[in-house]
Amino acid sequence: MRLTSDRHLFKALWLGACSAVVLAGSDVPERIYRCGNEYTNAPMKPQDCQVMQGHTITVIQGTRPFGAPAVTPTPAAASRTKAEPVAAPLWGASSPPVDAKTRDAQKRAILVNELQQTRERHAQWVMEYNEGEPDKVGGEARNHQKYLDRLARLKAAIDRAERDMDSLQRELSRIPSQQVAQP
Repeated sequence: MRLTSDRHLFKALWLGACSAVVLAGSDVPERIYRCGNEYTNAPMKPQDCQVMQGHTITVIQGTRPFGAPAVTPTPAAASRTKAEPVAAPLWGASSPPVDAKTRDAQKRAILVNELQQTRERHAQWVMEYNEGEPDKVGGEARNHQKYLDRLARLKAAIDRAERDMDSLQRELSRIPSQQVAQP
Protein backbone atom coordinates (compact mmCIF):
# COMPACT_ATOMS: atom_id res chain seq x y z
CA MET A 1 0.00 0.00 0.00
CA ARG A 2 2.84 2.33 0.81
CA LEU A 3 4.41 1.75 -2.62
CA THR A 4 1.28 2.96 -4.46
CA SER A 5 1.05 6.23 -2.55
CA ASP A 6 4.77 6.88 -3.16
CA ARG A 7 4.20 6.38 -6.91
CA HIS A 8 1.36 8.87 -6.87
CA LEU A 9 3.50 11.34 -4.95
CA PHE A 10 6.36 10.86 -7.42
CA LYS A 11 4.00 11.40 -10.39
CA ALA A 12 2.59 14.55 -8.82
CA LEU A 13 6.07 15.93 -8.15
CA TRP A 14 7.19 15.05 -11.68
CA LEU A 15 4.18 16.77 -13.29
CA GLY A 16 4.68 19.81 -11.07
CA ALA A 17 8.34 20.07 -12.05
CA CYS A 18 7.52 19.69 -15.75
CA SER A 19 4.85 22.37 -15.65
CA ALA A 20 7.23 24.71 -13.79
CA VAL A 21 9.82 24.22 -16.54
CA VAL A 22 7.19 24.89 -19.25
CA LEU A 23 5.97 28.05 -17.53
CA ALA A 24 9.49 29.31 -16.89
CA GLY A 25 10.38 28.84 -20.55
CA SER A 26 7.37 30.72 -21.95
CA ASP A 27 7.70 34.19 -23.47
CA VAL A 28 5.17 35.84 -21.16
CA PRO A 29 6.72 39.09 -19.90
CA GLU A 30 6.79 39.60 -16.16
CA ARG A 31 5.71 43.24 -16.39
CA ILE A 32 3.83 45.14 -19.03
CA TYR A 33 4.13 48.92 -19.02
CA ARG A 34 1.68 51.46 -20.38
CA CYS A 35 3.48 54.53 -21.70
CA GLY A 36 0.77 56.84 -23.03
CA ASN A 37 -0.97 54.85 -25.78
CA GLU A 38 1.88 52.35 -26.09
CA TYR A 39 2.16 49.01 -24.28
CA THR A 40 5.60 47.50 -23.93
CA ASN A 41 7.67 45.20 -21.74
CA ALA A 42 10.85 47.27 -22.25
CA PRO A 43 10.04 50.98 -21.85
CA MET A 44 12.58 53.67 -22.70
CA LYS A 45 11.73 55.61 -19.51
CA PRO A 46 10.08 53.29 -16.97
CA GLN A 47 9.52 56.18 -14.54
CA ASP A 48 7.11 57.78 -17.04
CA CYS A 49 5.09 54.57 -17.47
CA GLN A 50 2.51 52.67 -15.43
CA VAL A 51 2.91 48.98 -14.65
CA MET A 52 -0.11 46.99 -15.86
CA GLN A 53 -0.85 44.02 -13.63
CA GLY A 54 -3.36 41.28 -14.22
CA HIS A 55 -4.47 42.63 -17.60
CA THR A 56 -4.56 40.79 -20.86
CA ILE A 57 -3.36 43.06 -23.66
CA THR A 58 -4.57 42.45 -27.21
CA VAL A 59 -2.91 44.35 -30.07
CA ILE A 60 -5.05 44.85 -33.16
CA GLN A 61 -3.30 45.99 -36.30
CA GLY A 62 -4.77 49.09 -37.89
CA THR A 63 -6.31 49.19 -41.33
CA ARG A 64 -4.82 50.85 -44.35
CA PRO A 65 -6.60 52.64 -47.19
CA PHE A 66 -7.45 50.69 -50.32
CA GLY A 67 -4.51 50.72 -52.72
CA ALA A 68 -1.96 51.87 -50.14
CA PRO A 69 1.11 49.65 -49.84
CA ALA A 70 1.72 47.62 -46.72
CA VAL A 71 4.34 49.43 -44.65
CA THR A 72 6.56 47.29 -42.46
CA PRO A 73 8.69 49.10 -39.91
CA THR A 74 12.42 48.92 -40.40
CA PRO A 75 14.74 48.46 -37.41
CA ALA A 76 15.69 52.14 -37.66
CA ALA A 77 12.03 53.20 -37.69
CA ALA A 78 11.21 50.94 -34.76
CA SER A 79 13.89 52.59 -32.65
CA ARG A 80 12.52 56.11 -33.22
CA THR A 81 10.69 57.87 -30.45
CA LYS A 82 7.29 59.52 -30.68
CA ALA A 83 8.94 62.91 -31.27
CA GLU A 84 10.12 61.72 -34.69
CA PRO A 85 7.03 60.83 -36.76
CA VAL A 86 7.51 58.73 -39.86
CA ALA A 87 5.63 59.84 -42.98
CA ALA A 88 4.53 56.94 -45.14
CA PRO A 89 4.09 57.58 -48.87
CA LEU A 90 0.44 57.73 -49.91
CA TRP A 91 0.71 55.85 -53.21
CA GLY A 92 3.96 53.95 -52.77
CA ALA A 93 7.49 54.90 -53.61
CA SER A 94 7.33 53.65 -57.21
CA SER A 95 4.35 55.74 -58.43
CA PRO A 96 4.96 59.24 -59.70
CA PRO A 97 3.06 62.11 -58.09
CA VAL A 98 -0.23 63.00 -59.74
CA ASP A 99 -0.34 66.43 -61.35
CA ALA A 100 -3.22 68.87 -60.82
CA LYS A 101 -4.79 68.32 -64.25
CA THR A 102 -4.96 64.57 -63.80
CA ARG A 103 -6.35 64.95 -60.30
CA ASP A 104 -9.00 67.41 -61.56
CA ALA A 105 -9.93 65.05 -64.38
CA GLN A 106 -10.33 62.17 -61.91
CA LYS A 107 -12.38 64.35 -59.59
CA ARG A 108 -14.60 65.47 -62.48
CA ALA A 109 -15.14 61.87 -63.65
CA ILE A 110 -16.18 60.80 -60.14
CA LEU A 111 -18.56 63.74 -59.78
CA VAL A 112 -20.11 63.17 -63.22
CA ASN A 113 -20.64 59.49 -62.39
CA GLU A 114 -22.22 60.34 -59.03
CA LEU A 115 -24.45 62.97 -60.67
CA GLN A 116 -25.64 60.43 -63.26
CA GLN A 117 -26.47 57.87 -60.56
CA THR A 118 -28.32 60.50 -58.52
CA ARG A 119 -30.34 61.55 -61.57
CA GLU A 120 -31.32 57.93 -62.24
CA ARG A 121 -32.42 57.38 -58.63
CA HIS A 122 -34.34 60.69 -58.70
CA ALA A 123 -36.16 59.72 -61.89
CA GLN A 124 -37.06 56.33 -60.39
CA TRP A 125 -38.43 57.92 -57.19
CA VAL A 126 -40.39 60.58 -59.13
CA MET A 127 -41.96 57.86 -61.28
CA GLU A 128 -42.83 55.82 -58.17
CA TYR A 129 -44.17 58.93 -56.39
CA ASN A 130 -46.64 59.44 -59.28
CA GLU A 131 -47.49 63.07 -58.41
CA GLY A 132 -48.38 62.21 -54.81
CA GLU A 133 -50.57 59.21 -55.71
CA PRO A 134 -48.31 56.13 -55.74
CA ASP A 135 -49.82 52.70 -56.14
CA LYS A 136 -50.47 50.84 -52.91
CA VAL A 137 -48.25 47.82 -52.36
CA GLY A 138 -48.30 45.01 -49.85
CA GLY A 139 -50.42 45.66 -46.77
CA GLU A 140 -50.92 49.35 -47.58
CA ALA A 141 -54.45 48.73 -48.88
CA ARG A 142 -55.54 47.64 -45.40
CA ASN A 143 -53.21 49.95 -43.44
CA HIS A 144 -53.41 53.54 -44.66
CA GLN A 145 -50.65 54.69 -42.26
CA LYS A 146 -48.11 52.44 -44.01
CA TYR A 147 -49.09 54.09 -47.28
CA LEU A 148 -48.65 57.58 -45.80
CA ASP A 149 -45.26 56.62 -44.31
CA ARG A 150 -44.01 55.35 -47.68
CA LEU A 151 -45.34 58.49 -49.36
CA ALA A 152 -43.40 60.65 -46.88
CA ARG A 153 -40.22 58.58 -47.40
CA LEU A 154 -40.53 58.94 -51.18
CA LYS A 155 -41.04 62.70 -50.92
CA ALA A 156 -38.02 63.02 -48.61
CA ALA A 157 -35.89 60.90 -50.96
CA ILE A 158 -36.88 63.06 -53.94
CA ASP A 159 -36.04 66.25 -52.04
CA ARG A 160 -32.70 64.82 -50.91
CA ALA A 161 -31.83 63.71 -54.46
CA GLU A 162 -32.62 67.20 -55.78
CA ARG A 163 -30.35 68.78 -53.14
CA ASP A 164 -27.62 66.25 -53.99
CA MET A 165 -27.90 67.05 -57.70
CA ASP A 166 -27.61 70.78 -56.95
CA SER A 167 -24.54 70.19 -54.77
CA LEU A 168 -22.87 68.00 -57.38
CA GLN A 169 -23.58 70.60 -60.09
CA ARG A 170 -22.00 73.33 -57.91
CA GLU A 171 -18.97 71.16 -57.25
CA LEU A 172 -18.61 70.39 -60.97
CA SER A 173 -18.73 74.10 -61.80
CA ARG A 174 -15.73 74.69 -59.48
CA ILE A 175 -13.51 72.21 -61.34
CA PRO A 176 -12.12 73.51 -64.62
CA SER A 177 -13.23 71.39 -67.56
CA GLN A 178 -10.56 69.72 -69.66
CA GLN A 179 -11.19 70.86 -73.21
CA VAL A 180 -9.18 68.71 -75.63
CA ALA A 181 -8.90 70.00 -79.21
CA GLN A 182 -9.91 67.46 -81.83
CA PRO A 183 -7.49 67.19 -84.82
